[in-house]
Amino acid sequence: MISKEVFCKALSLIQEQHEIDLEVGLALEKVGDGRFLYGVGNKYYEALLLVLKAAMDDKYDYISWWLYDGAPEYEVTSADETQKWILKEPDALYDYITSGG
Repeated sequence: MISKEVFCKALSLIQEQHEIDLEVGLALEKVGDGRFLYGVGNKYYEALLLVLKAAMDDKYDYISWWLYDGAPEYEVTSADETQKWILKEPDALYDYITSGG
């Protein structure tokens, strides 16, 4: 398992790179005649995500969910819907995953 500090830093860097990729894609749209999704299929990103998931034993793919589908609520509920977790910050996601989710 990796430390909370390293996990949070990695997620922050992924988010920063995603924003940069979006900006580059928008700039390319201005000079091209189609939609550009810059950064899609990035092997470095895929490798980092693979290592993060393995290091955290993320069996249910919460990390990918958090990065792509969690916003803006970042809310997880128990199967019987009696408990709710708000995971807006990377450290909350870390705590959730390490507690067994």
